[in-house]
Amino acid sequence: MKDRNELVSIFAKGALGAIPFVGPLAAEIIGMVIPNKRLQRIEALLTALESKIQLDKQHRVAESLNSENAIDLMEDAFIAASRALSSERIDYIASMLKNGLTRDELEHIEYKRLMSLLSELNDVEVLILKSKLLDRRDDEFESFWKKHQAVLIPATATFGSTREEIDKNTVFQSHKTHLRNLGLIKTTFKKPKRGELPEFDEKTGMIKAQGEDITPLGRLLLESIDQAPRR
Repeated sequence: MKDRNELVSIFAKGALGAIPFVGPLAAEIIGMVIPNKRLQRIEALLTALESKIQLDKQHRVAESLNSENAIDLMEDAFIAASRALSSERIDYIASMLKNGLTRDELEHIEYKRLMSLLSELNDVEVLILKSKLLDRRDDEFESFWKKHQAVLIPATATFGSTREEIDKNTVFQSHKTHLRNLGLIKTTFKKPKRGELPEFDEKTGMIKAQGEDITPLGRLLLESIDQAPRR
């Protein structure tokens, strides 16, 4: 185990030396945290992180990386990156790490929580969450929905639906249930007029839902990965 860790540490120092700023700072941590496992993804994370840190913020990041809190957050990011299956996921993690190392708005424990939440979501659920934030007046709205409509608008399951359509809709609904359970989106209901009873769903027997809306926690998560404008 010792020889393996030494080999990983040597590899990390060599491969990451080409990333001039954050690479050398992170090489020692990598050797301890991810022994000989998916180092290329971690290198991709640090390359993305390097591109996101502005020149005037580098001194602050260098100072931050001397703290236990920053190293702890870096360790979480390395583990998350080692499991990432898409370039988009790497970019989300890099953005959160950049924000965690350069901003004062959130404390370390809060970024730890956000990193944990991100690790519980798959890429489709991140897209669903973002779809609840975008307004039709946003410049990004049309291009976002056009790019991801196949994922965000699955076929509605009806009596005449095929098994494939039913399965896709079932999985899609499970994504939204997961987001609700994590407190990232909430169900909205139509307010009945005075003197009228609320409308009930015949299938569930519950008050009929009007849709879903993003919660403050959901928006904060998107902000932390640079997928929402900061207020």
